[in-house]
Amino acid sequence: MAPSHIPTKQKALVLPEKHGKYVVREVDVPKPGPGEVLVRADAVALNPIDWIIQATGIFITQYPAILGWEAAGTVIQLGEGVTSVTTGDKTSPWKYWGRRQACNVQAIQYCACPPCFQNSG
Repeated sequence: MAPSHIPTKQKALVLPEKHGKYVVREVDVPKPGPGEVLVRADAVALNPIDWIIQATGIFITQYPAILGWEAAGTVIQLGEGVTSVTTGDKTSPWKYWGRRQACNVQAIQYCACPPCFQNSG
């Protein structure tokens, strides 16, 4: 079931620059486009690769960046044409790193991404 109100802003753990310190910032909540879903993060965690990226500057080329590899959440809104999942489905879309910047974030409250995951129950 979709929430009655989806916020327009959210908090995110942001790496503002290469080798920078993480900061919590307010960012826009994305709207799911065609073929995408909006997922509300219910649980998030930092992965060792996140501090390695922060310390070494590997992988990320554009800053500010929202990193992350570990999260689970609930589908709260469907984009046009999505039929493989429904609102209320529990999922972990963040394991599909690299498909879209917003899809690999875990230190964020909402993520718009393709429904390229299996319902985790």
